[in-house]
Amino acid sequence: MGRVILCETQPAETSYIFPNTRIEVFSYEELCYYIYNNIALVSGEYIGTLMFNWIEDGLHLPELADKLRAIKEKKQADLTDLLTTILTYKEFYTIAEIKEFIYQLERMKGLTPPQFRKLQADGFLRYRKYIKAAAIYDEILEQYSDINNPQQKGAIYHNRAVALAHNFELEEAMASYLKAFELARNTRSIYEYLLLMATMKERREVEETARLYGAEEMIDSIYDALQDTEEDVVGAPIYHRMEKAIFHYEKNNLTDFSKRMDTVIEYLKTEFREQSV
Repeated sequence: MGRVILCETQPAETSYIFPNTRIEVFSYEELCYYIYNNIALVSGEYIGTLMFNWIEDGLHLPELADKLRAIKEKKQADLTDLLTTILTYKEFYTIAEIKEFIYQLERMKGLTPPQFRKLQADGFLRYRKYIKAAAIYDEILEQYSDINNPQQKGAIYHNRAVALAHNFELEEAMASYLKAFELARNTRSIYEYLLLMATMKERREVEETARLYGAEEMIDSIYDALQDTEEDVVGAPIYHRMEKAIFHYEKNNLTDFSKRMDTVIEYLKTEFREQSV
């Protein structure tokens, strides 16, 4: 869940899984933490029978489950009521934090459609759902092409680029970073653009491009970051699997090579499925 969470209630033996992010929670505290930090991703359709049954049977909190069912059965069930009922059942958050949560919920209701969709896409990006995030950013840019706020549009292009880069669509990601920089003049966008460029082009060309955009001072940190990344890749389990597969291929042990490549492919397929849920 991103931080250490001290659980006072008994964790469930089976998890509740949020359908849109596939994030699992096992305890009341984890449920609260997820809701509090993912307002845009928690819609009324996910606060329903499946969750209530899990709260009752898994967490052994029948009173809370009954309160939620009663709210849900109202003709106009309010999402704020449902979520604050969960968050305030135990004292996991302070009164001040609950007030801030309600404020953010109400503020979210006043967002324009593209602002709200970006908030959702950013949430998917945090959970490494890169395909889904990129699709929403594309949807925003296609359906709301009349966005006239350069900063807002630049932020959409920047985060779209992040999603594309993680999905290895590097050329498209570079184009998106560049568009983001042209719109919002955010130095982070040109840094990421040059960083991707450095993975594919000669240093001389990267330096020339950096001078063109007045970003010469970024060059050293870009190549330091690349070196750090290479060290991380070498230490990754998938890298060692590939190394072993190549070793057997070079020794003409094609049966062992095939078996090891099957595990590599299965790992990559699993990663892809996790992104596209």
